[in-house]
Amino acid sequence: MVAVCALVKKGPDGSFEDVRIGLTNMGSTPLRASAAEAALRGKGADAIADAAEQAAEGTDPPGDLNATPDYKRHLARVLTRRALEEAAA
Repeated sequence: MVAVCALVKKGPDGSFEDVRIGLTNMGSTPLRASAAEAALRGKGADAIADAAEQAAEGTDPPGDLNATPDYKRHLARVLTRRALEEAAA
């Protein structure tokens, strides 16, 4: 339904210097979660949940037999949070 890939680079102080988040099935082509990336860049792990809430901004997921567009947006936020927590560990 939705897939998320996250890559983070931490600085010496533990903050995220670089953040990359890819989303699939959130539009006609794979997308970057640019708003979530920007919200997390320069911050620490305590900002992951707030940044993940922005993962679906600017997306237009297609509805299908498995999920509505709204459910896919919800799923993108949840999976982004999980992917970022795993990448930051």
